[in-house]
Amino acid sequence: MTTANHLQEVPHLVCRVATPSGDLPVTEEGLRLPLDGCDQGTTYGDYFAAITLMLARDDQAVPRMLAGSLERSTLPDKMVIRAEKHGALYHPASLELFWDNDSREDFRPRFAVLTAISPRGRKALHREALVLDSLGQTLSEALLPRPLAFRDDEAVTFLIVPWFTGYHEFHVAEDGGFSLWDYEQGVRRLGTEQVREVFFQAGRILTLCLDPATGACVHPWSHAAGDFIVRWDEKGVTVRLTTVRKHSQLIETDNPLSAMLAFVLDLALRMRLDRVEGVGEWVWLDQALMQAGMHGFYAGVGGHGTEAGGLGDLAYLLPSFSAEDLWEGHESLLSLFSRPELETILPRLEAHCQELAAALRLASSSA
Repeated sequence: MTTANHLQEVPHLVCRVATPSGDLPVTEEGLRLPLDGCDQGTTYGDYFAAITLMLARDDQAVPRMLAGSLERSTLPDKMVIRAEKHGALYHPASLELFWDNDSREDFRPRFAVLTAISPRGRKALHREALVLDSLGQTLSEALLPRPLAFRDDEAVTFLIVPWFTGYHEFHVAEDGGFSLWDYEQGVRRLGTEQVREVFFQAGRILTLCLDPATGACVHPWSHAAGDFIVRWDEKGVTVRLTTVRKHSQLIETDNPLSAMLAFVLDLALRMRLDRVEGVGEWVWLDQALMQAGMHGFYAGVGGHGTEAGGLGDLAYLLPSFSAEDLWEGHESLLSLFSRPELETILPRLEAHCQELAAALRLASSSA
């Protein structure tokens, strides 16, 4: 890993740490602190230095490429790196570019720099870059990040994608409502209609990513991990999926219909799981949100059009499934959940299957 001294190699680069209350400057003391969520002994100084060296390499090839994507012929006059969040696999940063001769106040292009340090994280980022590129070629909407550059340095792996401007994480709050972690306007409370729309769009996005020929799907995903982000403005609510860890069948089977049934059951369960403020105890969300996700599933099936194939057949059959049928279908799925998740799911699974059967009938009839 590099050292913090290399931060001087790109003199027009500024490093910050993003928080809900605004950016924090990076101090000498802060650079020596261990990177949140990293078990590799990496400090914030190491982290920022690694990103800086990646940007400086090959005569600033990555900044030149990003400038070109914005139809700018010169390198930016200033770049701001923000440590945004830290997960089990990646440590995403944002990269904001500035040109002194641009008077447009709203022209502040940003990119996400997904940064992986652990061997497990680096392997996952390799896989994710390939999957995002593949899905990006099949989806007609920009619902996922689009890979722009991939760099595999000696100790760190990077994937650069566009930043979803104005989008933020959301999580269930202590009182059962939902908070939008808006770092620009401050934490906001989502209304009931907005929350249902979020869950509807999440179900639709995941279904559009489902391969009707094989049953391959995006997994695992989690509200608690902030995999879905939300933009809420005067135009309404829009949702994007930020990461694709795997795209394959949930269960090993030669029958695509079985794989797609597993997808639907998994979708319904994960729609109901979150952690308080993203990091607290696991909570079981209201059936109305799962129902919104099922409406999203049927909208996604419709989005496949004539290519829906067996997925369309399954969508037609699902309303005829009893709660007992759905209960039996979960047998092969439960091993995919963690122990804390199962402690939340299992006492509620029987009632959930009854609610899911009703939700599928309702969603199908209104599709």
